[in-house]
Amino acid sequence: MDTKPLEKFCPWARNKLIEAVHTNCVLNGLDDAGRATAGVGAEAIGEHVLSPNERQQRDNLFKRIEEVGYEAFLEQEAYTWFNRFMGIRYMELHGYLPSGIRMLSGTDGSFNPACLQAPGELDLPGLDRDQAIDLAIAGERQELFRLILIAQCDQLADALPSVFDHVDDDALLLPHNLLDKDENSVLYHLVADIPEETWHDVEVMGWMYQFYNSELKRAYFDSKRKAAVEDIPPATQLFTPDWIVRYMVDNSLGRLWMLNFPESRLAERAQAADPADRLMEYYIAPDEEHEDVIRISGPEDITFCDPACGSGHILVYAFRLLFAMYQERGYREREIPSLILEKNLSGMEIDPRAAQIAELALAMCAREHDRRFFTRGVRADVRVLESVEIDADGLASESPLRERSELLEGLAHLSEIGSLLAPGEDDIAALESELAENANDTIFASHTSARVERALGMCRTLARRFDVVVANPPYMGGSSFNPFMSKWMKKHYPDSCKDLCTAFIERIFSMLEPDGYAGITGTNSWMFLSSFESLRNAIIDRHGIATLVQLSVHGFKGIAAQVCTGVFTEGHTDGAKGAYIRLNDFDHHSLQKPKTLEAIQNPDCGYFYRADATTFHDIPGSPIAYWASEAMHDAFLNKPLLGTIANPKQGIKTGDNARFLRMWFEVKQDNCSIWNGTKWFPCNKGGDFRLWYGNNDYLLNWEKDGFEIKHFTDEKGRLRSRPQNLSYFFKKGLTYTNISSGRFGVRYCSDIFTFDAAGSMIFLENENGLPNLLAFLCSSVATSFFNLLSPGLSFEVGDIALIPYERLLPDPVNQIAEQCIQLSKQDWDSQETSWDFKCSPLV
Repeated sequence: MDTKPLEKFCPWARNKLIEAVHTNCVLNGLDDAGRATAGVGAEAIGEHVLSPNERQQRDNLFKRIEEVGYEAFLEQEAYTWFNRFMGIRYMELHGYLPSGIRMLSGTDGSFNPACLQAPGELDLPGLDRDQAIDLAIAGERQELFRLILIAQCDQLADALPSVFDHVDDDALLLPHNLLDKDENSVLYHLVADIPEETWHDVEVMGWMYQFYNSELKRAYFDSKRKAAVEDIPPATQLFTPDWIVRYMVDNSLGRLWMLNFPESRLAERAQAADPADRLMEYYIAPDEEHEDVIRISGPEDITFCDPACGSGHILVYAFRLLFAMYQERGYREREIPSLILEKNLSGMEIDPRAAQIAELALAMCAREHDRRFFTRGVRADVRVLESVEIDADGLASESPLRERSELLEGLAHLSEIGSLLAPGEDDIAALESELAENANDTIFASHTSARVERALGMCRTLARRFDVVVANPPYMGGSSFNPFMSKWMKKHYPDSCKDLCTAFIERIFSMLEPDGYAGITGTNSWMFLSSFESLRNAIIDRHGIATLVQLSVHGFKGIAAQVCTGVFTEGHTDGAKGAYIRLNDFDHHSLQKPKTLEAIQNPDCGYFYRADATTFHDIPGSPIAYWASEAMHDAFLNKPLLGTIANPKQGIKTGDNARFLRMWFEVKQDNCSIWNGTKWFPCNKGGDFRLWYGNNDYLLNWEKDGFEIKHFTDEKGRLRSRPQNLSYFFKKGLTYTNISSGRFGVRYCSDIFTFDAAGSMIFLENENGLPNLLAFLCSSVATSFFNLLSPGLSFEVGDIALIPYERLLPDPVNQIAEQCIQLSKQDWDSQETSWDFKCSPLV
């Protein structure tokens, strides 16, 4: 699919719709100035006298604006009409509109709506035909189109109420001049600028949602503020590539099916001649020693959930795979869609916009196979998780809810934490008791009871367990959390609170039935970082990894992030070997899909691995190092670790580098210790990748033994600097760059240096062993160990201490290492950026 037209159209359409809604608000006295002048019950706006219907519409809209705020209201109205226009356009091109007539275009594809040709013959139950004919005769095409469009939305409202609903109050704000063909016409550009072939797959709706929010997302990240409630959906929304969706669903839902029905021919659909008919392309059959599996008698037994469903991409593919399962068991085509939506699929989402699209997309999948689906009264189970505030002070003193402050707090912030809230049976019992106790209290029923009932519905949804849970959960690091979110995450997800997506990994296991499957895409930080060691241990010891793909840094188009996608088992099976695919060497988003398929079809490709997850415990910190060889495991188990022999140390943090650090050539020589000065001293500060020697660029203000840095405080007297490991200053050692996109760059350092956190150092009690250690750390063997322990961009002192190290043969190795140091020093000093530069080697 070519998404470029969508990328251009959607944010533009958002701005135009907001502008159009605002214009109508001004005309109806609903903007901030208008509401201040004419309140609820106003009979006229300026010289325009409102009809009784207009007055009622305005009053209702007035109250909504006062409740949510004007800017939020404009956003709501704009996306509501955007989703309606998008849905109608998709349905007219696929022939799904009940009337059978195109609403936005002509039969030739032009922006000349076919519905205007014979309005009196349209099959729209809510259309006033007499009024339509009168408008047609009078040539009032704009008003006629508005009348027909509203009637079409009303007809679809019964089948798709979350998207269309009955257009009542909103009609007052429906943009005018919808048939214009100019630079401001949203409908014209919707038809003219987006090719019809782009609408072939229902996934187009998800792409449109992502691009619609693109400016909101950019504005949030540019602001660098903590995430407010309204920021979380656009900031965390990322449309999952189709191949990743298929991989997760094939190896969770598909795996459940194949292990229950080994005679199934579903996996053969991977070879279908038509790519559109292919299913299970990414399925990896388990080894003979595989996990225990939930037993099902047929497709109606399966429950599947996406707890952060966004626009429904994962649910849509799950629908297609389930449809094939029902077909294989002999169900009739037209009865399958309703069964899938009623028995199999569930979604949860904090953004009502995304939930609307998810429900719409699933309805389109159903309508594809059942012409009468819109008349069956079946809706997709997509639950919007909205905050519910229950005032504990308003409850009776004996109310069981009074003791459940954590539950009430979570419900009040449900629009932020979403399906991370995990209510227990006692929580649900307390809500049920509260509702039953006050069932006959009319005063209570008018207010608190309704909220308790809503909360109970949310909690019942959140407490469900499923056979399969698949998600691409939101990505947001802890540094972006607002104060509530930060505190709540640390309390409820202490092992995974550094990122939303890792917290979802932990949460999803609690949403599974015993022996269920979880498909999860997220950052790969949980695989390696020490802060997630407890989470890794839980996955390894109590659960299992069925399969995992580690993407390259640029595996997602448009972003640079280290991402993995995998399928996990709720239960643990000793000896089970998971299937792993390592795509690190194929660093472009266009290579991820074909290389994954290649590995599945040819396990001998060189980047497909089988590993028993329990062996990851052989390596300190239990990183998910599935590619480690037996020799590497043996080294970790039987060789001494570097930390038992050497002392890796992190250097000073000045608190203000611009104040305390200088390039050496910025300082007068008589102030620099290199030339016997007493203020500025050489400082290791990392730098570009370089081995053996070099990167001697910086000086540190260490006058009077660092008095100024040691006493550098803020206005409240708190120390801003971090003067640590000072006893290691001015000692021989090895220094390295702790941030690097490539190999570990380590260099020899004489005893004239200080060092900071970016240029941390490694020390030995016997300094004569430094060349030997340097030779090892510059070797490809050490690089392989670093790739296991710290495959990201940073090399922490804790990781370095865990490298297996046995001193190499001293005489030849030391001699070669000292030669390498000298050659590297000569190279460094041949540049004018070295303070030991004499002359160019070319002279």
